Formats: sequence, C-alpha cells, structure tokens
Amino acid sequence: VKTSWGMAGNGQQQLRLPLGVFITDRPHPSWGGNAYSLDTREEVITRYLLGLPLETPDLRALRDVYTYPCLQTCLNWIEQFRQLGHWLPKRANGNHEPFREIRGQVLVRLTLFRVAHPEAPISHLRAFLFNMDPTIAPYSPSAVVRAEKLLGLRTKAASTTCERAYWAINMHKRAMFWDSNYPHGRANVRTRDIIDMDQAGMKIEATNPHFGKTVSWERCHFDGVYNRDRKLNLMMAVSADPAYDMEWHEYWEQEEGGTTLYKVYLFYERIIDRLDIDHPGRSFLFTFDNLNVHHHPILLHLITSRGHRYLFRAPYWSVDGPMEYIFNTVHVFLLTFFRDCEDLDELGNRLDIIIAQLNNFLRYFLHVGFPNT
Repeated sequence: VKTSWGMAGNGQQQLRLPLGVFITDRPHPSWGGNAYSLDTREEVITRYLLGLPLETPDLRALRDVYTYPCLQTCLNWIEQFRQLGHWLPKRANGNHEPFREIRGQVLVRLTLFRVAHPEAPISHLRAFLFNMDPTIAPYSPSAVVRAEKLLGLRTKAASTTCERAYWAINMHKRAMFWDSNYPHGRANVRTRDIIDMDQAGMKIEATNPHFGKTVSWERCHFDGVYNRDRKLNLMMAVSADPAYDMEWHEYWEQEEGGTTLYKVYLFYERIIDRLDIDHPGRSFLFTFDNLNVHHHPILLHLITSRGHRYLFRAPYWSVDGPMEYIFNTVHVFLLTFFRDCEDLDELGNRLDIIIAQLNNFLRYFLHVGFPNT
C-alpha cells in the first residue's frame, strides 16, 4: 500500500490514508477543510438583513469551540452578497492555476486558423496564437480543446485532395459535371437514373496489432499468420434509384491481373443485361472516374449502343463519387472480421456478406451533393 507523509494542521506529521479508506469527519473550515455549509452562510446573511449584531457573547462562545464562523468571514460573506447578490462558496481548484479560456479576438484567430488549416495539430495552433500576440502566455492544450468544442469542431481523420484537383482545367470540369446539362454534366439528369461505378483494392497485410498491454517482462504475443500481402480487386456499381436499390460487384485476386478492358466490358455487359430485364426502355447514366480503361471506345460504344449514357467525373475529385464512401463502409465492416480472414477466399466471402447487407444507396449520392430527384 502506497502511503506518504504530510503535515497536519497542528504541525504534527501524519500518515496519508490509503485509497478507499472511509472517514467519519472532515477538517473544520477554519483549518483549511471544506467550506462552511450553505445553511451557515444563509444564517449569517439573515442576521445581516434583520439588523442583528454579528458579535455577541453567545456567538463568541460558539466561535471559541469552532462552531460558528469568525467575524471577518461573516463580513466577507456580507460583502459578497452586496456585490454579487449571493453567498455561494467558490469551487475548490486543488491549488491548481485557474484555467485560461480562449475568448474574444483570440477565439476569432483560432477560427480563422482552423478554416485555413483544418489538418494542423494543436501544437501548431498554439504557436500561431502565441505568435499573433507574444504578450500573452501560450494557451494550454486543454484550453484549445475547450475552445474548439465551443465552436462545434470535432476530430476527424484527415483526408487529402491532390493539388492537381485545383488546377483551373479540373476545377472547370468539376463545375461542368455538377452544373451543366448532359452530355457535359448531370444537371438535367434525375439522380435515380444514375449508376455509379468504381474499383477498390482489399489487402490483408498482417494479423498482429501494433500495440497491446502486458507486464514489462513479458512479450505482447499474438498467435497468427506473420504477414499476408495478397490483394483482392473489387469492382462495384450501385443504382441511386431507391425503388430499384440494386448493386453489382465482382472481385478477383491481383495475380489474375488488374482492371482490364475485358473485365470491365463483361461487368458492364452484365449490368446492362439486367437493366434490360428489370427496366426495358429506360435510359440510365453511368458515372465513373477517369481510369484509362473507362475511356476505351469499345466500352463507351457498349453503353451507348444499348440506349444508355455515360459521364466522367472531374479528375482527382474522388469526393464526388458515391462509390468512394460505399467502399469506406465496406472497409469498416471488414475490420470486424479481420481476425477471421486467413486467406483471400475468406475475404471474398466476407465481402459478399457485407455487400449483401448494404441498402439505401441513394443516401451516398445525396451525401456527395446529388439532388433528391
């Protein structure tokens, strides 16, 4: 049991009690204990309001046995009542320095910094605030956290957009995609007539977690496969029509090759054949990224010859693709099965189970900015 020595109010050395020990009394307020009760404070204020004296033989006798606050304490409460209108005690701070809150112009600077640099750590933000006004001591990290909470900011995983996305030509292509009519954009196309398609890679890298907890003289050991780096390619397309709510997917091992024209052609042919059965005569708009194979004339001819349309998203703007967020959902669910995926066959089975449980794909389209049409 850990113990430590301290000094009692009478100057004698005493042993600090171990954690979990119950006590029946607390130090008197005059000895540095807890504050006087609200009843005692209210009684003093009542005497003051009624014009009763605060120094009488009876009160002096009570003060001699430390059952009534001294005269100076009573005067302090009366002055507090005059200035603040109450007699509440102050909160004990444990002899710590009071918190310095970020308010006023400093809070405005914090807001502007987060707008310009949402990815910056707290240390950079503290340095910025100090450099803007070196006369003020640096704010603590906890003060920054409280200020960001006041602004409604939340911690999120940082995302990166390629600098080429901000080239003028790519910004123009993005504006055309969202605001122009077909064939230059999707403005005059109903969202429920859109089918988005994309590819992703699923890779099992290792089974050992990075960290664990154990005693200092033992290894944090976990039985499992040392390293697994084989990859599974996933190709998937979803319909935005809530009444249809259809998905198509296909996966294969990396050893069989990447995303070739042959695989993409067969995938789209399977989708179009199903559309001809479920929605004969209806024209859908296929949207996809700028992968080279997507620009192949054979693939584009397959789409248009069957009565459908196609549209490329702006280069490097992956945030405009609903499939990107669907892949993220699939990945999150895969993490729950990570310890069970010993090979790519099991990984493929888990993909089938997860994708079969997904529905309401329209919400992903609405999330990236498509209207509910």
